[in-house]
Amino acid sequence: MTHRRFLPALAVAGLLLVGSPALPVAAQNLEFEEVGGIPVDATDIDFASDGALWALASELYRLAPGSSTWEEITSGAGAAGSHLTAISPDTLLRATTSGVHRSLDAGETWTFVYDDGGALYAAALDGPNNGVILVGPGTPATGISYSTDRGASFTEATFTVSTSSRPFMNTAVEIPDGPAEGRLVAGVFAGVVISEDSGQTWEPSSLFQDARFWVQRVEIGTDPATGNRRLYATVADAQTPGVDPLYISDDDGLTWTHVPGMPDAYLFVFVPGTPSSLIAVERGYDIQTERIEVWRSEDGGQTWTDAGELPAVPNGNGIHPDDLLIGPDGYLYVSVRRNGPEREWVYRTTEPVVPVANEPESPELPGAERLVVYPNPAADRITVEASQNAGNVVLYDLLGREVRRARLVAGKAVLDTARLPAGVYVVRAGGESILVTIQH
Repeated sequence: MTHRRFLPALAVAGLLLVGSPALPVAAQNLEFEEVGGIPVDATDIDFASDGALWALASELYRLAPGSSTWEEITSGAGAAGSHLTAISPDTLLRATTSGVHRSLDAGETWTFVYDDGGALYAAALDGPNNGVILVGPGTPATGISYSTDRGASFTEATFTVSTSSRPFMNTAVEIPDGPAEGRLVAGVFAGVVISEDSGQTWEPSSLFQDARFWVQRVEIGTDPATGNRRLYATVADAQTPGVDPLYISDDDGLTWTHVPGMPDAYLFVFVPGTPSSLIAVERGYDIQTERIEVWRSEDGGQTWTDAGELPAVPNGNGIHPDDLLIGPDGYLYVSVRRNGPEREWVYRTTEPVVPVANEPESPELPGAERLVVYPNPAADRITVEASQNAGNVVLYDLLGREVRRARLVAGKAVLDTARLPAGVYVVRAGGESILVTIQH
């Protein structure tokens, strides 16, 4: 998938604005339902900017906004791949270890554009890296290549450290603002690496050792104590197998600290609009007898509670989750595959997981009025008023990406929204959240 990048320019069905009844959220016991009418065995899922959900399997499927049935777009060898990103409703990339293919007609036809492939990441079109695309190849020595032309061509990146194994990329995020604005942070087969030049060159972070660390996922969240930005990563350590996988960074990816206590789960998402809420899905490539468990943490991964399980039943064949994301509708989506001839479903929660405070009924913030955001709807900018002790105000899109951040001065901050895609966003400050709609 390509998490945290250009996101939907659409109004989000089912999410209620300030002054409406509070959004229903199942905080602990998440329940799931099947998506799309048929099981597809998807290796990757992704949302396009029109709200369509794409699923890559032995065929390529599209679930149109409001539809309940998958539409098969491409079948057979023309659809094969392991990684998928929807750059726009029409422009798609899919990749395997053998190469990258690109479609400019919503998956109907494909062009081979690069002779190596792997995990894909696309930076935000309105962000500091202006839509740079990364792919994690399996054969070049660097393990990362980059594109500056929307995936029409790729160039092999340069690493500042040599490794005996290929440090191919599995995940990446972009730092949207602050002193490290534009930094790319990638998880590779060796640890975490960073780039200050839009992916052209990469250097190791403190969490790096040749052939030791395998970073499954990196996400941007917040420190629950301070509200400051925090990076979260799940990591497998070959020297200490079985150790809890969670690491955190409070300096935008330069240095990392191990956090014990996380369940055996490498796939996780940060829930936007919360101080530091994480949802994790059980790791497993060959779950034989038990259902796939889901856990939730409300304190930045310090403690975890059982939040339910996916409906998928092994029935003697191994099942394994491949991808998860929070959709533009606020629901959590998980793709699952099954060993053998049977196929598995894409699942989603039966209720949104994105919590939004009801502003008129929310509790008072210490030393100030409630959180206030105006104008709403907005166009070029919003003004946020909150507690003088709140520190920062953060604006998230509904897939969890932090898109704007500002320091509250005398309890007030102004955020520039002129370059953001139209849609619904979450404003977070002082422990409260409010939905705001951006219109242009």
